[in-house]
Amino acid sequence: MKKLLSIILAMALFASAFGTISVSAEENADAVHVVVKNGTFNTTDGAPWQGVLLDTTVTLNDEDSLESVIERAITENSYEFTVSQYGYISSINGLAEYAVNGSGGWMATLNNWFTADGTTAYTVANGGLQAGDEIVMMYTCAWGADVGSLYGDFTTTLSADEFGFRGSYISEATTQEFFVPDIHEYNIEINYPEDTITFFAVPTNKNYQARVYKNEYQPETDGADYRGGKNVPVKDGDVIYIGVGNPAWPTMNSWAGTAEETVYTFRVKYKMLTGDLNSNGVLDIDDVTVLQRYLAEFVELTDEQLKAADMNSDGSADINDATEIQRKLAAN
Repeated sequence: MKKLLSIILAMALFASAFGTISVSAEENADAVHVVVKNGTFNTTDGAPWQGVLLDTTVTLNDEDSLESVIERAITENSYEFTVSQYGYISSINGLAEYAVNGSGGWMATLNNWFTADGTTAYTVANGGLQAGDEIVMMYTCAWGADVGSLYGDFTTTLSADEFGFRGSYISEATTQEFFVPDIHEYNIEINYPEDTITFFAVPTNKNYQARVYKNEYQPETDGADYRGGKNVPVKDGDVIYIGVGNPAWPTMNSWAGTAEETVYTFRVKYKMLTGDLNSNGVLDIDDVTVLQRYLAEFVELTDEQLKAADMNSDGSADINDATEIQRKLAAN
């Protein structure tokens, strides 16, 4: 009877699980992400528009520059722009430089950094622009100070409001709001022996760069970092370093002197997810099946599996734990 109940329960959960399956669209591997927005000049104060004008991807070609992909993103979405006599974008969809005061205009970040040179200087040909890059064109009313471009400021911390990381098997314990800019040592728990993490490493002062490295901090070696903090493969024991404002990196603030860099350390720890008996990093129908087969004496569980199976922390793996896994699956 125990075996029969186990099979029936497993089949029922398997059928119900199909309602939660979803498939993500595949990302364009040859594209960059472009955002154009105005968050500083309100329509109530006379702006022709405010908010996010466009959020799109643009496929790269060999002749592209940072400037050209911004322009193409605008025109491909049926908006207009103008270029000043000095060669930079001066107006987008009717929102022009100096529309508020003498300190207004358009500025762009490349992977959360206000570039040290003009947008035409970063090209596919010279490696300054690469697939997967994030470009944000934004309007400022204060020479950049209102959008994170702080001239003469030597702050080299990460932004508490914008920092974060994402992975497939990240423990809930490390996705809480735990980051403090002045604390430089952290642990990241993954619920699968291996994972791929994307870091949202945004400097408080975006005139400085933030770069992400794994296991060895190499700030003076070009290309040693994970560009934009994306797709960092990790396993138990790996160490992630995020540096901000290293003196070897370009910055618009170089005229004001050299800043003292900040380096953050994130140590990766593997911790089996409670209830994850098949060690795939998530709770699913297979975990219930494993537990039911154990209760029916079809299989043995390791000590680590028995610990993970104890959903209600009563010191044993039993039918109540199988019920708790079902509840969690139903809640999701």
